[in-house]
Amino acid sequence: MATGPSMKQRAGSRAAGILVSLAAIVVTLLITEAVFRFTHAFGARLSWSEPDPTIGYRFTPGRPYWNFSENDHAVEGRINSFGWRDRPRTIEKPPGAYRVAFLGDSFVEAFQVESDSTFVALAEDRLTARLGRTVEIMNFGRSGATQTDEYLVLQSDVMRFSPDLVAVLFNPGNDIDDVSRGTTDRLRPFYELTPDGDLLLDTSFNVGRGYRVRAAINDLKQRSALISLLTERYNIFQRARRAREATPLQEGLPRRLSLCTSDPDSIFVRNYRLNKVLIREMADYCRERGVRFLLVCGDTVYEPERIRETAALDPTFDPGFFEVDLAELADSLGVGYLGLQTPFREHAGAGGGSLHWSHYNYDGHRVVARVLSNKLAEIISEGA
Repeated sequence: MATGPSMKQRAGSRAAGILVSLAAIVVTLLITEAVFRFTHAFGARLSWSEPDPTIGYRFTPGRPYWNFSENDHAVEGRINSFGWRDRPRTIEKPPGAYRVAFLGDSFVEAFQVESDSTFVALAEDRLTARLGRTVEIMNFGRSGATQTDEYLVLQSDVMRFSPDLVAVLFNPGNDIDDVSRGTTDRLRPFYELTPDGDLLLDTSFNVGRGYRVRAAINDLKQRSALISLLTERYNIFQRARRAREATPLQEGLPRRLSLCTSDPDSIFVRNYRLNKVLIREMADYCRERGVRFLLVCGDTVYEPERIRETAALDPTFDPGFFEVDLAELADSLGVGYLGLQTPFREHAGAGGGSLHWSHYNYDGHRVVARVLSNKLAEIISEGA
């Protein structure tokens, strides 16, 4: 009389089936990982950053990067040994060299173009050739940075390189939003002004769930293009959802641009005051150490058609507000100043093409490099 498989045999078959399924899943994941890593499908790449308990995150020294955004081709390179998107540097300043430390956000970091095509690198090359001496302009740019992060980096990173001058790019595009917990959701430090006008640093983000999760999966992101892609897409989804939920001051006019009108948003007035207080603190910090300071104001709306469109939303809109206001701040502090709004408007008025994708395009970097190198040449010559 025939009998069916025993219970032991059935259990063995189920176990074998599970092992085959698990093996198939593992092989599929390995193949997917290999495809993403070597083809960069869907923009997949290994992460080159790591969590930092003080400034939120920083770049991992020596890590290669691959970035495909805004440009028509991918940009590749390697983070330098000190954890910045910059040329190889040394702690010791080369004999006879003039060293500039340039702080800023993604417009300074500039992953959209090759490292040697950033305005920082172009200005360094122009000045070295023009002055007949070594000029180093060190890139301390990091996406999302505001004056809070820049002040902290100035103290923790920059000064050990013995700069002769520190330059800071103020970006009206998002520095005003990101400087306050009330208008950004980034995992980052925040300075707050006490009623007495003192600065109080809050780094409590580093004990929150979001930061702990980021720290827990960081090694996976640096080793798996698949994990890095999934986390990046999740973050993009979350940012888009929050952006849809945000309510602007008035339709079509970003709240930060209300500062350029006769009816500024009170929250952004407060934020902007904090930006300027932190700029003052950085300038004073440099002055106390015998280091010169240069404030650079980024552009806002500079193309004639966009100025007209923005003014149609509010006739009191002044496209030159930030450039003029920060020039007055720099003058009150006794520091150098460079406004980018005027050269950008002159470029547009002369029939030049756009200087942006979202960030600076190649022409934008060349324009900034030209005016920056001219300004730095004046400063260096004054001190010669």
